This record gives sequence, structure tokens and C-alpha cells, in this order.
Amino acid sequence: MKWLFLWASVCFLAGCATYKQDIDAGLSLAKEGEWKAAENKLEGVLNNPQDKLLYYMEAGALAQNQGDFERSNTLLEQAEKLSDTFFPEKFSNRSWALLTNPRQSDYRGSGIEGVYISYLKSLNYLALAEQEEDIRQKRQLHDAALVEVRRIDIKLNEIRAQNPSYQDLKAKENQAFYMKALSWLGNFYTGGRDTDQFIYRDDAWARYMEGLQYEISGEFDDARISYQKAANLYQDGYATQYDLPAITAERAWLDTIRMMQKSGYNQDEIQQLINTKLSPSMQDTLKQYHDGESELVILEHQGFVPDKSEMTLLLYADPRAYSLVLEPLHAGGTTQANDSFRWFTMVYADINPLNLIANYKAGGAWGTFSGIFTKRVILGRPVWQQLSATNVDKLLTEQTIRVTVPYYTRFTLDHHQPTLQVNTPNLAPFSNSIRMTSLADIAFQEQLAQAQRDIYEGLVRELLRSWLAYQVSSNVQDQNAALILNLIGQVAVFASSAADTRNWLTLPAQVRLTRAPLPPGEYTPDYQINQKTFSLGKIHLEANKIKVWNLRNPN
Repeated sequence: MKWLFLWASVCFLAGCATYKQDIDAGLSLAKEGEWKAAENKLEGVLNNPQDKLLYYMEAGALAQNQGDFERSNTLLEQAEKLSDTFFPEKFSNRSWALLTNPRQSDYRGSGIEGVYISYLKSLNYLALAEQEEDIRQKRQLHDAALVEVRRIDIKLNEIRAQNPSYQDLKAKENQAFYMKALSWLGNFYTGGRDTDQFIYRDDAWARYMEGLQYEISGEFDDARISYQKAANLYQDGYATQYDLPAITAERAWLDTIRMMQKSGYNQDEIQQLINTKLSPSMQDTLKQYHDGESELVILEHQGFVPDKSEMTLLLYADPRAYSLVLEPLHAGGTTQANDSFRWFTMVYADINPLNLIANYKAGGAWGTFSGIFTKRVILGRPVWQQLSATNVDKLLTEQTIRVTVPYYTRFTLDHHQPTLQVNTPNLAPFSNSIRMTSLADIAFQEQLAQAQRDIYEGLVRELLRSWLAYQVSSNVQDQNAALILNLIGQVAVFASSAADTRNWLTLPAQVRLTRAPLPPGEYTPDYQINQKTFSLGKIHLEANKIKVWNLRNPN
């Protein structure tokens, strides 16, 4: 009876692997700009202990989009606490997820999500400061924004300390041949792919935003340091890694130079930077800044990061090569099926020499070629003998084992050029918007970097679950009952296989920056993008002050 109860529980868990379907309804509302309705929908979907961190992040972002900045900060502060609490992960939590599916473990978040908790909080404090009339309270809110900026700095420094920098990657490219050969050999069991290329190692845009917050607070030398960090990151590799325009580095250098001018740096030093770092057009932009003027800064947070999908792989044994083989389940010619197959061949397919040799031994010349469509896990004879002793090899020949891994389908970013009109006759529209970061590309590359871990964790999890189910039916004396129980177990394990496709979905796909130096006065700015107009209403720009328009564009 206890085994029947166990398998009834496993069957129930099959219904827990529908995260993507459940979240889509709330995400669809968000894409229509229905922020409150989306929050209500996601609250119901994420109402469980495992998704608590995810709920606070999603709800915090959606509250900011509604203009409810205090509530947004309350929710994001809860997310901040939980993101620290979940590290390190509890053994019991991890074990339960291993026996069921990874959705049953606490969502821990990623490095970029931790950074953007503080990023959104700093924008909330900035918005609250602009609404505040009391000078003392306004200053306290600006200070609170700077606290979040320093948190961003700490988080990015921790991430940077754990990962190779862009300079390290360049040194790797220029190292001696024998060192390259050793690195190449070391990549055999990572599929021959250098995952260091895809790691989130620092964030030029977050560094730039640190500079903007410091500039708003009048701390010009701290602003210079942050802007310069951003400029160096953009030009060292950040812009290339995330397919951003090269002008991103120029924009950051321009603002570095402005802060040097405000801080009284030597004019020769400033001029040298102008000549070496700024193109003629960007030098013209620099000349538009004058003492006593104000500035309107538009941060367009556009679109949404892509959501993860789930790929199904079939696992079987190849005793001749002492290995396990994973093959994607072909599901016709749909776009999603084609994308999953492309992801498999890009990330998992056998391309390193050891696997090519094993494929050749198993199937001759065709076997070598067929490795493009499979992933082989070479165990070797000693390990294979251990599997045989526990009947795992028999298990793999008697039933189909399903392994699921997360992946991203293809996505496209909006590349329309925005136009800012300040509705003043003597001022032409501004068309100097720059795409400063792509969170969509960051998320995509983060998944590439951890893909090998995902597939090995999925393989171990499904082997263990299938072996437990096999053991249950094998210990039943009645042959008919054993057959039925084995069938129930196979179906339950197959159906409940799931990958962890959770991520913070209300983050923007990309951020575009528009900076417009303007004379002090009254304006009614309109921001036009892709045949859509956003209006800020009437605003008053004060001399030597910056007005930030945090614009959330869902489309």
C-alpha cells in the first residue's frame, strides 16, 4: 500500500511541472501593460514556499510599473533578504528536488537578478525623492538611492571576483600554444566549449547607473569613477559580448569627461580624453552641455526577458562503448521543435575528439556523423561494471527514460530608433537614444554557460528516479502486480520529468538611454517609439538638476 501511495504522489507531481503554462497568463497581461492584473495573476501562480523569492521580485517590478514605489521597495527588500537566505541551499531541499523535479526546490535567483533588485530599488528611491517637497526628506531619499548603488557595487565586485575578466579572456587568446592545447584538452568534458565566454562577469550598464545616481546627488568624483568603470567595461568586451553598439563606450566616456570638468581636473588631461575617446559627433554632443542648464534623462526599459522552454531528451545505454547516450525527442517541424534541436546541436552535440571516437567505435563512419544529433556520456568500463551490478544497464534497455533541460527559443529585440520631442518650437526632436544593455542576451548567455550542469543534473535525477521505480516493481512477488506497478512507475516518472524554467520574467529585455541637456523651464516631453507615444506631462526643469523619466515600455 505504501508503494501505491508513493506512486500516487509521483503522479501528482506531474501536475507541478507546468510552470511555463501557468505563468504565461500573467505575463500576457504584463505585455499589454496591465500591471495590476498581471501582479494579481502571478501572485496566485507563485503562492508557494519554493517561489517566494520569485514572487517578491515579480511583484516588486510590477508595483514600480504602477508607480507604487514605496510598496515596490517593500517587496524588493523582501526579495533582497531571501536571496541571501537561500545561500547555501539546504540539503533536504536539494534532495527532495532530486527525487521529484527541480521546481520543488527553492528558487535562488541568479547573479544578474540580485543586481537588478538593487537597481530597481535605487530607481524607486529616486522617484520618491522627485515627489518629495521637503528638502531634508528629499536628501534622505537620495541617500537611500546611493545605498542601493553601493549594494550594486558590492554585488558586482563579488561576481567579478569569481569569474575571469575581459582582460583574462584576452590574455587567454594570446597565451602560448601549449597552454591553449592544455585548455583545449581540459574542455573535453564540457563539450569542448569555453563557457567562460558567456559568463555574466560584470555589468557596464549597472556601473553607468551608479554614475548617474552619484551625479544626481552632486558627488561628481564618485560619478566619474563609476562612469569610467562603465566606459572601460563597454570597450573591453561588454558591448561585444551582448551585441551592443560601440557608441555605448563613447557615451560613458563623455559623462566621465563631464564629471572631470565639474571636479576641476586639468584641462590638458580632459582634452586628451576628448581627442582619444570621443568621435567628432560625440564631441559635438559634449559641447551641448553648459553650466546652469538642466537635463532630461529617459531610461526606456523595453520588452521582457525571454522565458525558458523545456527540451525533452531520451536516454539510452550503449554497452559497446561503455556510455550513455542522450538524443533530442524530435517533435515535427514546428518553430519550437526546430529551436530546441538547434539549441541541442549548439550546446550539447558531440563535437570533442573523445566522443567522436566513441561514436565511431559504436557505429563506424555514420556513428561519427550521427554524433551531431546526440550527446554521449562516456563512463568507461569500471563505472559500467558498477552500473551492471545494480541492474541500471538492464533498466536502460527495458524502458525509455526522459530527461528534460531548460533552453531559450529564438528571440528578436526591438531596434526602432526612439524620438524625444520636448514640444518647444526652438528645439528640434532628439534622436540620440542608445541601447545600453540587453538583459535578454545576458539571460541567454547565462543559460549557455550552465547548460552542461543542467544536462548532467537532469541525467542523474532521472536515472535515480527510474531506478527507484524499477526497484519497487522488482521486489513485488506477484508477476502481474509487478508488471502493472512497473508500468505505473514508468509512466509516472516519464510524465513528471521537468526542468527548472523559472526566471524573473518582468525584467526588461533591453534598456535604451536618451539624455537631453535643456535650458531650465517648462516642458511637456513626448517619447515616440515604434508608432507608440509616451507622454510625461508638464514638468519643470531646474538649473543644474537632472530629471529622470523611468519609462516602462511593455512592447
